Amino acid sequence: MATGRIASTLTAMSMRKTEPVSNRRMRSRFSASIKTICSLRESWVTSTVRKQKSNQQVDRTMYLRKLLALSSVLFSIVVAGAADFGPNLIVDPSFTKLGTLPASFSVRKENNTVVLCKKRTDSGEYTMVTVPLRKLIPGRLYQFGVRVKTADISAEFTEVCNVEFYDKKKFREAKVLHVGKGSRDWHEISMELTPGEGPFDSAHIVFFLQRGVSGSVCFSSPFVREIKPDLKRLERENAELDPAALPDALRPELEAMRSRYVERVLSEMPVDAAAGVEQYRHVEWNALRQLWKVAGEFEKVRPQVAVAPEFADVILGVATSAEKVLPRAASFRPLPPKVSLSAAQNERESFQLVVFPAGRDLRNVSVTVSNLVSADGKSWCNAFTIMPVGYVEVEPGTGADYVGFYPDPLMMHLNAVKTVKSGDAQSFWFRLAVPRSQAPGLYRGEATVSIDGKTAFRFPVEAQVYGFALPDRAMLPLAITYLLKEKHLKMWTDMLTDYYITPDNLYNLQFRQERADYYGPDFELLAKMKQDGTLNHFNLGYVDEALDDPKDNHGMKFQIDRIRPRYEKAKEFGLLDYAYIYGCDESSNLVNTDLTAKILKKEFPDVPLFTSAYDRGHGTTGQLPSWDWYCPLIPVYENTPSAVAEARRQGKQVWWYICCAPLKPYPNIFVDSPQIEIRLLMGAMTAKYRPDGFLYYETTNWRKHGNPQSLGEEVFTDWNPNSFGHVNGDGYWFYRGPDDIPLPSIRVEGFRDGLEDYAYHEILRGKVEAAKAAGRNSAWLTEAEEALRIPESLVKSLSEHTTDPFELLAWRQHMAELIEQAE
Repeated sequence: MATGRIASTLTAMSMRKTEPVSNRRMRSRFSASIKTICSLRESWVTSTVRKQKSNQQVDRTMYLRKLLALSSVLFSIVVAGAADFGPNLIVDPSFTKLGTLPASFSVRKENNTVVLCKKRTDSGEYTMVTVPLRKLIPGRLYQFGVRVKTADISAEFTEVCNVEFYDKKKFREAKVLHVGKGSRDWHEISMELTPGEGPFDSAHIVFFLQRGVSGSVCFSSPFVREIKPDLKRLERENAELDPAALPDALRPELEAMRSRYVERVLSEMPVDAAAGVEQYRHVEWNALRQLWKVAGEFEKVRPQVAVAPEFADVILGVATSAEKVLPRAASFRPLPPKVSLSAAQNERESFQLVVFPAGRDLRNVSVTVSNLVSADGKSWCNAFTIMPVGYVEVEPGTGADYVGFYPDPLMMHLNAVKTVKSGDAQSFWFRLAVPRSQAPGLYRGEATVSIDGKTAFRFPVEAQVYGFALPDRAMLPLAITYLLKEKHLKMWTDMLTDYYITPDNLYNLQFRQERADYYGPDFELLAKMKQDGTLNHFNLGYVDEALDDPKDNHGMKFQIDRIRPRYEKAKEFGLLDYAYIYGCDESSNLVNTDLTAKILKKEFPDVPLFTSAYDRGHGTTGQLPSWDWYCPLIPVYENTPSAVAEARRQGKQVWWYICCAPLKPYPNIFVDSPQIEIRLLMGAMTAKYRPDGFLYYETTNWRKHGNPQSLGEEVFTDWNPNSFGHVNGDGYWFYRGPDDIPLPSIRVEGFRDGLEDYAYHEILRGKVEAAKAAGRNSAWLTEAEEALRIPESLVKSLSEHTTDPFELLAWRQHMAELIEQAE
């Protein structure tokens, strides 16, 4: 039997005391292509050249700084499921054999530990301390880290420690650790490291302070150690899988999937990068174990939903809209006897149906839903939009637990999926859109799954409509870029509006130039959005840093002259209350950045000035006092609560943003980020931390890798999601469909879901404030006030939060019930 062969393979591999040469060779093959997050030097140059050649990116400086933020290991990666580490390969990790140190370095004892410190007082000085490493094997996975603390660091993100690789004394590559400004307490920074991007014969670790950065940094307990996969766990869990419990029609394929997994991931045959990551992450394995369980559970429901008996080898499952169902590592739940959703009036809410063939390929798979009908017989037509989910193949880069195809584009132009191969999971996105006028109550209907023109399954669906409505615009201020004008412009602006996004461009007029292909404010559209109640905020134009040379008003004349007519137009249309002027994106030149704001204040005193310049004091420390709105990265916002509070006391606003940073464990909106992250960030986390708004730099940045091609009929696309550096999906939330029509992603669905969760919270907050103002004191008020406090089980911090979508949905439902019960 296959089970015995698999068990014996696992047992033999796990019992070997010395790893065989063939297995080391296997690991070399798969890991050599796993790029670490912080591989900087070559990627900086390459990405910069590409951007300059394409002439389609926003700001070279901005992107380099974003890449610095990406590689900053404020965001250290923890290996999921790693069972064992090898010995520390640093020859002198306790700093006892360093010999004579450069003048700017010193060694001292602190809490019985030897500490190496670097302090720079001369800005032109640059010295380092080098410690050898024992031999690293190309292709293996290592953890590289050190404990650090800093004082008075002058840059937002600073290089402090490298592992450098040399071949015949010639530099080959470096893996770099960073510290963030303000990291004054002892903490560990670390990353995963895979040597082998080029030949090398030696490696060492280097301690230093990035050139040109003032301040001091101390190091303690550095390490470089191999991460070893947990084969014993796989052996144990494999033994728990019982083929006899599988339905007869499903058993051959599911047993074959297990055999293929072992042969691809654990055998001595050549494997790919995805198999390499899987040895440490176990995502496919966990999904396969879940699939065996789901196969048995769905059999209990099959008699109620199956129409055609010949599809006994097809499993139906469901997932929430806060999950990503990987097509080749699919984790989902069995289809229940009925699928239920709840939503407010003027809300969108979704779920996913998963079709999994476990025997043969399926042709022309389609899903439809009948009209929904209320208890009193009223029909609700076209309540659901059903979209097949498309897939893009990611590259390693963000530290995600899986490498391969991820769900992302919503193929709303397709009525059916041409082919679903056996062993692949195909999701269909069911989106319920509740009109503002829809009467509250329970509505029921039926969904039908057809395969090659034949009805295969039917199952009931129901939607509960709450008795309150969400507003037409987001209750959180937003500044989100739609950079270049696209074909079918009205379709694009309509889709943006449908996701609470006001068509806007942070970077129009950047570099003191006016580009015809850049999207600029459409005042007639903005006026209509104001009338419709959907208008959020919009930018009158970008401003660069003022120049030292006082000529042309310190170089500001060009942009002021072009913002002036826009300002007058906004005033004419009554839109100034929605306008801002954005500039000095991620600037560390605070003197000139502040001069920029002083000049603009004289020209446009009634327009808020908005910046993401690096000022952790948010205008309160005297470094950057002249701006009105400040926007740090989300970890900086979280770690500067006193400065945030003081800024608001002074009448300023403090927003927050994400881009290609931060990485895990912080939330983001990458293709390979967990889907729940962006929903939590825009919903529960926003409710907990109360930023004044959210900024995102670009939503259609898919041009770098030649992705202007349109998606067609194939759900497994050749779209390259590696939009920036090694980051998948950074800067784009939408796709191009046939004839360049806009297509949404499941990520932007999660963005809107989060804003809707936040709206629930703010509506409930309004009900509580009204009850308190009226002097009411009731059990409802006590419960509602408690519900407004975000539970730590849901969000403890930005880096500690639930991964359970049902906990999130329970929080949302509780708020809905309290809103409906409000006095």
